Amino acid sequence: MSLRISQHKFSGETVAYEDYDSTKTMLGQLIQQRTGVLPEDNFAGPMPIGLGRPMEASTAIASAYPHVITWDDTYDYVFLAENSTAAATRRIVMYTFNKLSSEFSWNGFITLTFPTATSHTIRGFRVVRELYTAGTASVSGTAVTGSGTAWQASSLAVGSRIGFGSADPTEITTWYEIASIGSDTGITLTTNAGTIGSGPYVIEDLEVIVSTTNATVANGGLFLAKGLRYETFAIAGTVIPAATTVDNIRAVYWLADAGVVTNTIACGVALGSRDSWTQQYVYVIDGTTTTNRVYKYNIRAALSLASGKSTSAFDLVTGAQTPTGTCSQANNGRVGTLNHGPGNGIESLYFVTTTRVYRAALTNITSGNTTWHSDAMAEMPPGGTTTYALTSALNSVEIAGTIDRLIVMSSGTAGARSYVTEYNTIGDPFNHIFLADDKQQDQSSTDAGAVSHPAILASIMSVWSENGIAYICRNGTTAALNQLYALPLSAHWTYASGTPNQRLITPSIPTPNAVIFDRVYVNSIRYIGSGTFGMQPEPFRLFYRQNGIDDNTGTWTELDDTGDLTGISPASEIQFMFEFKILGTNCIPNQIFSVAVAYEDDSTDSHYQPSVGKSNLATSTFAWRFSTAFGGTVPALRVRLFDAVSGGLLVDDDTVTPSGTFEKSTDDGDTWGAYNTTDKTNDITYIRYTPASLGSDIKVRALLTQNV
Repeated sequence: MSLRISQHKFSGETVAYEDYDSTKTMLGQLIQQRTGVLPEDNFAGPMPIGLGRPMEASTAIASAYPHVITWDDTYDYVFLAENSTAAATRRIVMYTFNKLSSEFSWNGFITLTFPTATSHTIRGFRVVRELYTAGTASVSGTAVTGSGTAWQASSLAVGSRIGFGSADPTEITTWYEIASIGSDTGITLTTNAGTIGSGPYVIEDLEVIVSTTNATVANGGLFLAKGLRYETFAIAGTVIPAATTVDNIRAVYWLADAGVVTNTIACGVALGSRDSWTQQYVYVIDGTTTTNRVYKYNIRAALSLASGKSTSAFDLVTGAQTPTGTCSQANNGRVGTLNHGPGNGIESLYFVTTTRVYRAALTNITSGNTTWHSDAMAEMPPGGTTTYALTSALNSVEIAGTIDRLIVMSSGTAGARSYVTEYNTIGDPFNHIFLADDKQQDQSSTDAGAVSHPAILASIMSVWSENGIAYICRNGTTAALNQLYALPLSAHWTYASGTPNQRLITPSIPTPNAVIFDRVYVNSIRYIGSGTFGMQPEPFRLFYRQNGIDDNTGTWTELDDTGDLTGISPASEIQFMFEFKILGTNCIPNQIFSVAVAYEDDSTDSHYQPSVGKSNLATSTFAWRFSTAFGGTVPALRVRLFDAVSGGLLVDDDTVTPSGTFEKSTDDGDTWGAYNTTDKTNDITYIRYTPASLGSDIKVRALLTQNV
């Protein structure tokens, strides 16, 4: 047998995993194959980490609390709230993130002007984007006429944008700003759109919600900016004025709970699902130390206004309940539904104190209720407190829907790490701990050899999860401490087999005439970056299968770090699959360049070379030099003698139950003794075989292989 190598380089055709094709490389949702000029630019693996620098944009704005909206398969829109010293106005930043290149692009910002011109600190931040597509619309100049529409009754806002020809916003090529909404069927545009026949259309309803505390205590609370569009987020900024007496225009509205606001110690704001165009609730946790309560508002209620302030949206406030630990004010609170644990299938409000993750079923959030907490999960690091000490520094919680887990961020105090975990109330350890405080700063002036990654830097970090990507912001207020990262969190190997799939799968790799598999070799990046600053990426796991390749039904078997394939059955093809670790110390995804499988085919075994000089035509003896050691006991060998003309098999014998004679020489053939399985000890070791009988006048081809 000869040792053969069959290799796959990650440079060919690819398909998404759900379009499985065994002739191509299959990519899970966050798995990519990239190409570039340098050899190391050509690899496959999880989406590399993206990096944005809010304090180094054309307008430096210290930013925090990312909220992300998916535009399409390529782009996400990322919004952040200003995190600098309290002021009478607050800015909201927008980036576009390209998921195929891991690049953030700065769009610009808006400036919120509050009806109360005193110093605000943003405690909670959410962005709402809804699409209105009911009925049809036609256009003549600036006049839009609807059929089957309810534009005014749906509280759509002036300043929003509308597109024609499709109900899918990604198919709109020209957008128009809405100047006024005169009725349920009448809209006026700011620019002439020409003549457009009746057909589908889409209105994007974009709003920003912030909860604030204020230097003048009763001037804080909940605020809603209506009538926004993506183009409003301009490089030079756009000022959004304070509302006065008119609802549903581009303005900032004060959603008060009373004439004198009592929602003054906001901890965050959690956004519920839209029930209708006139009802969508948000929940503001209020109070930090002794007790807390929840204020509930309907952000789609029609507003009766005086000086930009309205109590029309206020729905209720719970009674005060005492938690364990201190409730943080760092965008604390997330509404969602987990599919496990005590909140399985129950829409709930999740929030944290320094030592607990709390859950409150939304059905518990009722007026005056002092027992609205449903249950709580105490901090318990993976491996228990003898493995990692308690941080007692939990700071915010996010729901990673694609993996049905919570992301629990710490305050970063003294390098406190963060968690990803199921929600449980029985004291089980959290599932994963991640991030580390290695003190690397990711400014633009950082050495080019350094690789960007979300180091803690003893800073608060906030997070939003969107379609498997964790957008993590370090909430600092300087260029050294304020960065935005995009991390392919849901590609972590624990969840790779789920939906959506997050695996990298090779095409079928041919292994023609294979009789023995040896091992698999993976060419992956050893470290990313250069010189002093290079860092090792997180590891990967490797699996193989030989059956069910064409239809993706075969079972995968994990390989150890040696890649040893000896002992598996011979087959004419093999396939490999990779799973990647993401949740680790630096969270830097690995990169795979190629994978190769070594195997023995049905030609002469690679450990031996045919020897004409030691063979003997007269006695029909065939000899081979022992050229390469096995590294251990020699396996059973097999000799087959074929008619070289017809190809017919003449003799089939082996060293286990021989019918002919096997012999061995360790002195260059001077003396021959009985065959044994001792490994090669020198370069003048030979073996030979003489069949028990063989006809004459036959041209013979001798084949020595391992007996498998």
